[in-house]
Amino acid sequence: MNIIDSLFGKKKTFNHPIIGILKSQRIKGNNHAKSYTWYGNIFLNNKSLETTIILEGSNSSPFPNHLNFISQLMNNWESEYLPKIENKINEIGINKIGKYSNWKNDFYLSAIYPMNDKNSEFELTLEPLDKQKTDSIGIEIKNNIITKIEKYE
Repeated sequence: MNIIDSLFGKKKTFNHPIIGILKSQRIKGNNHAKSYTWYGNIFLNNKSLETTIILEGSNSSPFPNHLNFISQLMNNWESEYLPKIENKINEIGINKIGKYSNWKNDFYLSAIYPMNDKNSEFELTLEPLDKQKTDSIGIEIKNNIITKIEKYE
């Protein structure tokens, strides 16, 4: 163990069968009650850009409810999540705004992160494929139900 690991703790790796490799923040000691941040990257829909995922967990792995949500989202992105998101975007009229009218082709899922470390509450961020544009769409999901969609300009 090097001096940095001794002073600040060691980064751990967790390999999930669906999500892949997740890495932790530096973990020092063996405190099972403390929450730690885990992160990784995934690809959805054969998009060329990665989706960053951030999860909370214990000193040994991300919390099971966080792993389950991400796994379910990866397996059902096209068939379940995109149609629900599209319905909600159409319902509130974001699709009628020019720069968001073709959001399914112009945006990608850039990030998934928890809003609550113990519950199944997440925010998804859709960003433009064109990195010169800065507009984005935030989607809040609680217990697999879309509770809020906002555009950020």
